[in-house]
Amino acid sequence: MLEYTTESGFLPNIKCDGIESAVAQLVERLNSAGHVEEVDSLVAEVMRRELEGSTAIGGGLAIPHARLSALSHVTVSVATLEAPIQMPAEDGRPVDVVILLVGPDGDPRLMLRVLARLARLVKQSDFLDGLRAATRAEELREVFAMLD
Repeated sequence: MLEYTTESGFLPNIKCDGIESAVAQLVERLNSAGHVEEVDSLVAEVMRRELEGSTAIGGGLAIPHARLSALSHVTVSVATLEAPIQMPAEDGRPVDVVILLVGPDGDPRLMLRVLARLARLVKQSDFLDGLRAATRAEELREVFAMLD
């Protein structure tokens, strides 16, 4: 999974007032790393997708995702939240970990494979606990690297 990340795509303990704010911060970080050019378009597409159905999958985790023609490859970015946010989730637990998955329109199968792999792997409670315990970006990346 680490192959889909960037070194700057790990944000520990961010302040946000909802999922759109968290997504915007993650997308902005991808933009500053040169992986995303159309920040507003991508945030809007992720939020459009969110309106179709919550991406909170339970256990305090949300995996917002979207495809955009302006993107050239699949990218994953990870944030932990300073304070949990409410999102519709099957278990009702507030979200405190957000894993953003974005990719190009051209290969939806790859996006689905990465999304399915993320959904399976993050079911490991020790993985999410490790992300929550990380206080620096490097620590978040190290925990995420354990997925490989």
